[in-house]
Amino acid sequence: MEFYRCRICGETFLGDAAPNRCPFCGVTEEYFVLTQAFPEDINMVHITEMERADLLKAIEIERDNARFYRALSTYREEPKLASAFKRLANVEAEHCSLFCKLAGVVKPADLLEPSAAPDDWCANITESLAREQRAAAFYAEAAGRATGERIAEVLAAVSAVERDHIQLDGVAARIAGCR
Repeated sequence: MEFYRCRICGETFLGDAAPNRCPFCGVTEEYFVLTQAFPEDINMVHITEMERADLLKAIEIERDNARFYRALSTYREEPKLASAFKRLANVEAEHCSLFCKLAGVVKPADLLEPSAAPDDWCANITESLAREQRAAAFYAEAAGRATGERIAEVLAAVSAVERDHIQLDGVAARIAGCR
């Protein structure tokens, strides 16, 4: 058994091998290192004003998405979907927390509070898809203009996770009978 740390979110995983996905932030196994190889100061970076503006926008995107998914996790008519969106809420909250660390700001107090969402799975899944497409595109764009290696790495990794969430929306739509 070994302790592995995710280079993106910094969370620890105990196992015989690194997981294929981070259970906290969703990145792929390539971002895992043995815990002793994890630099504790990884998020102590100097950011430019543009990177700061991008991180602040990312914080709001992830905050809004976490709260939206938290609302969907409370719907009881389809427990499989509610459970999946609870997981997505946690992943988005982890992204928000990471962006807060990088920007040097306090995590939003309402991050885990559900927002309002219509009581219609198909409408919510359509909204989720639009949110994930916007997030993935923005993070890819922001990663491309980032001058700091750490900021570019995090934004690119989170963009990839958001693209995975787009695929999950397709699965959710099939489960809910939307297509």
